[in-house]
Amino acid sequence: MTALKISETDTHKHPQPTLQSWLRPQLDKREELTKKVTNSCTVTHFVVEFCNATSFHGFKYITEEKRHWTERCLWSVVCGMGMAAAILLINKVWTQYSTSPTITSVESTHYPIWNIPFPAVTVCQVNKVHLSAAVELYEQEFSQLLSEKEYWAFVSQMAEIIQPEGVDMLQLDLNHIHEVLRNRSYNMETLMLRLTQTCSSMLIKCKWRGQVTSCSELFSMHKTDAGFCCSFNYHPPGAPDSMKSVPRRVNGAGYLTGLSMLIDPRLEDYYAALFSFYGTQILVHGNQDYPEISAKGILLSPRKEAFLQVTVSAASTYSTTEVRALSKEQRQCLFEDEQTLGYDTGESGDYSYSNCLIQCRMKHMADLCRCVPYFYPTGNHTKLCGLTEVSCLADHRSYSILRYKRGVFNNLHSPTFVPGLDDNENAMMCDCHPTCSDVTYSTEISEAPFFKSPYDVTNFYKEVDITNHSIIHVYFKEMSVMRFRRDVIYSWNDLLASFGGIVGLTLGASLLSFVEVFYFFTVRPACDLLLRRVAVKSIRILPASAAKRSAPPPYDWVF
Repeated sequence: MTALKISETDTHKHPQPTLQSWLRPQLDKREELTKKVTNSCTVTHFVVEFCNATSFHGFKYITEEKRHWTERCLWSVVCGMGMAAAILLINKVWTQYSTSPTITSVESTHYPIWNIPFPAVTVCQVNKVHLSAAVELYEQEFSQLLSEKEYWAFVSQMAEIIQPEGVDMLQLDLNHIHEVLRNRSYNMETLMLRLTQTCSSMLIKCKWRGQVTSCSELFSMHKTDAGFCCSFNYHPPGAPDSMKSVPRRVNGAGYLTGLSMLIDPRLEDYYAALFSFYGTQILVHGNQDYPEISAKGILLSPRKEAFLQVTVSAASTYSTTEVRALSKEQRQCLFEDEQTLGYDTGESGDYSYSNCLIQCRMKHMADLCRCVPYFYPTGNHTKLCGLTEVSCLADHRSYSILRYKRGVFNNLHSPTFVPGLDDNENAMMCDCHPTCSDVTYSTEISEAPFFKSPYDVTNFYKEVDITNHSIIHVYFKEMSVMRFRRDVIYSWNDLLASFGGIVGLTLGASLLSFVEVFYFFTVRPACDLLLRRVAVKSIRILPASAAKRSAPPPYDWVF
């Protein structure tokens, strides 16, 4: 009895362990670990960790412990404003880089003129049918095939092809005349070449760099938008290799170092002129640019001596290698070797903006009228317009409300809406860009009455019988010109530095700060996910491991 009482007393003081009392601490520990692992993998947890550890200024005050909610709101607003300012400024810099990434600046105000080619000079006769040439052509070719009335009525309208207005169809049997021309192997180009005043009869005497030189060595007949004209130092794209040469240059200023010409307009041979005045038209243009006399020509009247001073406006402009790295849409210009202009002759010429527009105009003419006027740089496979196509050329030449509402030959399509530009939708759409390196010539002219003076000591026209002659001098005005450079506003280094400066100013961040963003929201969650799987696995085996560390419960536990 005594022993039994002692056992009951010990049992009361030290109760036997039950299964529930043995598992409770293990279950509580497992639940705590599970909750901890689960909380460590939420988005809020990663955001808090990022804000506390990031080098972005101000973010840690938003999630810092023991802070009043007003402080958190204040720093949230400040950080949000900083991010908004950074986005706006970066977008502004990027827009400027994308839309206008280049800038043109003055590199030199004393760029020597010998580094610039002497401009091409084109002389055009206002009269397009030389009377003596027309008489000679009729007597040699058409006297047995056409009557004089029919022939002269046809010849008098030759200028209409250059400036299409309308042909008097009632006086002409054009089908018969064109058949006669074909039988004699004539087209409009070869016919007008015979009827135009030759360079040798128009240019009586020439002087180049102070030396009297044969005009036939300096000038040759070329196509212009005013018909056949005489050009000096002109090297058209697509010309055969035999006609290509290095453009002439000078190393001095003043009329004694330029080009001088004594011109005879032959007023007695006028028969079909473009305008109701006498004289010639002079054009100074680029060495490879198609001569557009109608837009830029200067009128030289008979019995005048003119001094045409050439200045190089926008002088010599070139682009750096950094500009070439930009896309064509960004720099809005083309380098000469980036695009060539193909011609029907099979040759490809160097690109220029004016020549590209000419080819675009030719394409529109061919599409609408199925022909191209003879004075454009056509090839052997292009149909030349005759008098029968003049009406089509006239219809599409100028804006007309009563007719076709088309002015595609003279107007260029504007990509944006411009108030007052009524016929923009019918204008030419040309994919042409200016060249990245260019030389633009401008002129100043002064003139005075010209006569054979006994006081003249130049002897330039001593042996010439002066009647309606004119003299013109073309030369550089200055020994040096301005040199412009087109460069990029932002290179990639500058762009990166600008972005870094903006982010540093508004957020106090650096490149490593963005690495932190990548780390906290990609690498770190992935690593934590792996650690969570290991932790969950260890929690699952926790009771078994705890049982190994403690004595097993009695087999006769009773619940």
